[in-house]
Amino acid sequence: MRKPLWTWILSLALVASGGLTSRALAGAPTDYVRGILNQVMALQNDAALSPQARAQAVHKIIERNFDFGLMAKDSLGPTYDRLSSGQRQEFTQTFSYLFQDSYTRLVLNFLKKENIQYGRELPEGDKARVDTAIVRTNENIPVTYLMHTAPQGWVLYDVMVDGVSILQNYKTQFAQVINTKSFEFLLNKMQEQRRAIQ
Repeated sequence: MRKPLWTWILSLALVASGGLTSRALAGAPTDYVRGILNQVMALQNDAALSPQARAQAVHKIIERNFDFGLMAKDSLGPTYDRLSSGQRQEFTQTFSYLFQDSYTRLVLNFLKKENIQYGRELPEGDKARVDTAIVRTNENIPVTYLMHTAPQGWVLYDVMVDGVSILQNYKTQFAQVINTKSFEFLLNKMQEQRRAIQ
């Protein structure tokens, strides 16, 4: 079952992916992650929800719990500093939409009734990482959540699956496109993909 997961993770890098509680307030990082995963698992196991309603609800959880501004900036590296404010805003909005769509599909296809095992919690100033594992019959898949504090509490800025950083994948792929083509080419391709899935 590991190969489909890798397919999803790589696709995340190449796209450049009512009744719910609000984002957890600042507290233990593990509690914050557990709260998000409990919400997702509850949605996945709610037989009353249509597939579309389930996807929309998961999408909202992702929208509330990731720092897309920081992720968009980090994903472009030095290129971000050379952009105009308008270009930054346009890229961030496009990046955010594509990530939410891709990560929603990843969650819906991968997290169902798995057992989540919580491991180390490593706080570092205003940042923290929480190690977890998805436990299945014949394998344990490590998933690490990276977060930092915001005025409203913890917020995620990266997820590492089996040691692979989603944000680092974006950085690598975006840099390759920008270096061989241009930032404008990258943004146009991302906007094309956004229009195709809207």
